Amino acid sequence: MNAETENTGLEKASGRMIAALSAQAAVFAGLGLLLWIWSGRAAGDFVVLSWTGALTGVALAAALILLAFVLFRGFPDIGERLVRLQAPTFSLLGPRLGWLPIVLLSLGAGIGEEALLRAGLQTLLSDHLGPMAAILLSSAAFAVVHWAKPVITALLFVIGAIFGVVFWYSGSLLAVMIGHALYDIWALRYLHREMHRLGLFDAPDPSSGPPPEPQPAPLVNSPGPG
Repeated sequence: MNAETENTGLEKASGRMIAALSAQAAVFAGLGLLLWIWSGRAAGDFVVLSWTGALTGVALAAALILLAFVLFRGFPDIGERLVRLQAPTFSLLGPRLGWLPIVLLSLGAGIGEEALLRAGLQTLLSDHLGPMAAILLSSAAFAVVHWAKPVITALLFVIGAIFGVVFWYSGSLLAVMIGHALYDIWALRYLHREMHRLGLFDAPDPSSGPPPEPQPAPLVNSPGPG
């Protein structure tokens, strides 16, 4: 397979993955709205547009990005380990992931996941179990739906809990949607850049077994200097 054919295949796989995740986001948003209505709330109150909610979302994203940046700069080994853990999944997006796919993926995650897990699930659970249990359970669901490795799952639970607390305190779905989407834009860009730096797009998939034994290079007659 030549490089052009391989790149075309990666771009098609990336496009299919983006389309699938966009469809998933639409389903999640619809389910979240249904749970919201089931809890006895008006559909018109599902997402309320306001400057306060928007600015809260921007502040949330900025705080998460700053926290991650300080962590990765202060403990580079941890940052590299987290990148390597996620590489098998995100390598499917291919080495040419531009800004448009990153923004689309991040908007899908921010809108769909927050609509379902915060406005839908957390709101409904809070009515019956109280806010603390609702935040913990919806954060657990947030971690599980990503099908990540245990370390990443634990981190996702913490991030989900932060989103849950902000949603409970602010009452704004817009805030957590914006915060989630903006953070994901930064995180995906960072992850993609680090995967290039570490050469992970060219690395073999660890789940495919050990690499084949190297073969001796063929002897090639080449002219000497001069």
